Amino acid sequence: MKDLLTAEGLVTHMENKGITFNRISKEDAQSFLENNNYYMKLASYRANYKKYPTGPKADQYIGLDFSCLQELSKLDMRIRYLAFQMALDIEHFMKVQLLNNIENNSEEDGYKIIQKFIANDHSFGILKTIRSHKASAYCKDLIEKYYPYFPAWVFVELISFGDFAYLCEFYNETYGVEIGDRILLNSVRDIRNACAHSNCLINNLAPGNNKAHQSVVDRVKTVASISENSRDKKLSNKCIYDFVCLLYAYDEIVSSPVAKQKRYDELEEFFEGRMIQNKDWFRNNNIITSSYSFVKKVLDSIAGR
Repeated sequence: MKDLLTAEGLVTHMENKGITFNRISKEDAQSFLENNNYYMKLASYRANYKKYPTGPKADQYIGLDFSCLQELSKLDMRIRYLAFQMALDIEHFMKVQLLNNIENNSEEDGYKIIQKFIANDHSFGILKTIRSHKASAYCKDLIEKYYPYFPAWVFVELISFGDFAYLCEFYNETYGVEIGDRILLNSVRDIRNACAHSNCLINNLAPGNNKAHQSVVDRVKTVASISENSRDKKLSNKCIYDFVCLLYAYDEIVSSPVAKQKRYDELEEFFEGRMIQNKDWFRNNNIITSSYSFVKKVLDSIAGR
């Protein structure tokens, strides 16, 4: 067990599991593990590879080289960065839309609307969470000045994205104005949180047990090049489903053509450049190649390519 905790021991362990070191030496692999990544995170990408079921190589991975794990970890980092930036854009434009609606609301002002929302939160959990952030240098002054009677334009800067989505849902139910699709926003929240905590996104792209909402299925149905079988399989994977929801939410919520085009250009550059830089390494892995193809078709459809 002690040897397994060393980079050298981990390399030996991976070799015993059938992972090869054809494109990168064992010494360089050890260095990567020591300086750039930790084993459990890197090893999680193994889930994209199958194992020999029987025979002398039983329980060893099929066609998995250390370089593939390394490459997937690098691509994942870039995907997390792009997804997080997109989630921040979505949050910004939702705030703009909500505050504009509140400003033009003839029934209530920005203070009363928030008080209604807080009263609707019977446990007052949101207020407790805001209070717990009082020591933060970034929001201390706002909390001390307004707590617990916040105007909307202050309140939205103090709550989490999940609570903000909840506020938008409350506003829709109370005043009949939709600020973002709740189904899409649930996935935006999930992938945003995963990115913020540096969780892996593409460490398991195999079909799963995620239940795709019909409204998302209907959106993907408009992409003629995606078959029903492919759609059902890919949307059953939570990460792929959330990323697709993120793409649709971005297209429907971000109102600035300049901001939207800039982000689409970044996505296109990544999907058609860095992501396929070493595509030959994954040519025989249908889980990875089919997932790439599916998301790329959705992206191209949304971006009008």
